[in-house]
Amino acid sequence: MAAATLSTKQRRKTNMYENGNALHPTKKMRRQTVIQNDNLVPERPTYHDNTHTVPPKTNDVAFDIYSRLPRELRNRIYTFCVEGSYDNDVIVRRTAVDDTHRFAYLIREPCGQHSYQWVEDPLTACLKREALGGDVAREMLESYYWTRTFKFAHHELCLLGPFLRTDVFGLGIIPAHYIRRLQIQIRPLDFAFLLPAQRRSEEEQCCKAVEALAAIRTTRTDILIELDEAQDSLSDAEYKHFSSEAAQFTLKLRSVVETLREQGLHIIQTMGT
Repeated sequence: MAAATLSTKQRRKTNMYENGNALHPTKKMRRQTVIQNDNLVPERPTYHDNTHTVPPKTNDVAFDIYSRLPRELRNRIYTFCVEGSYDNDVIVRRTAVDDTHRFAYLIREPCGQHSYQWVEDPLTACLKREALGGDVAREMLESYYWTRTFKFAHHELCLLGPFLRTDVFGLGIIPAHYIRRLQIQIRPLDFAFLLPAQRRSEEEQCCKAVEALAAIRTTRTDILIELDEAQDSLSDAEYKHFSSEAAQFTLKLRSVVETLREQGLHIIQTMGT
């Protein structure tokens, strides 16, 4: 009895398996297709986190830019990198050590919604051979001189000549050959308060500082000389008296400017009050 029952179960199970294949052939085909498709899916590469957390070295990035991109595209990258956060004005000042061959480049930095402060340009610390490599550092420095407007206040005119002639960054780049915009402020009334001998000495030094513009070898440089004759705290009578002294110095300066223009320099002279 038991043997007959077991035999019947085995036959029923066998029939179900055979009938299943016969009645539902697509099940087997789907099962085979899934297996075949699974074998075709390529295995995704695994990435180790440590290879992505280490940033590339600046030297490596600079080398790739220099070796793979044409100069036109490199110049666009450099221009973007050297662009000021507020504007492109740079005030040239003495350094703290009072060395006439080292300069502080001051730029505006936003410090509020409608305010700014003057800080030393952090970009100048990056324009080094050690940081970028010699080739990229030189090209980026060229763009820095091309795109910025360098300003000299009246009391810093003695720095104009050394600035134009000095390779400050040691990259073989002389500012006089690359700068495109230069602004100079001169206050003739500041000399009027001095004794005659001292006044003549100060006026001569000012004229020599302007003559240093002859170091500029390109006609593409725009030079703006602003003669600031603001009255400030002078009374009307004092202003009228000292204005005649200032006018004589202005004539001397105008003669120097005309000589520079004859040499091909593009100089605009304005009067400010």
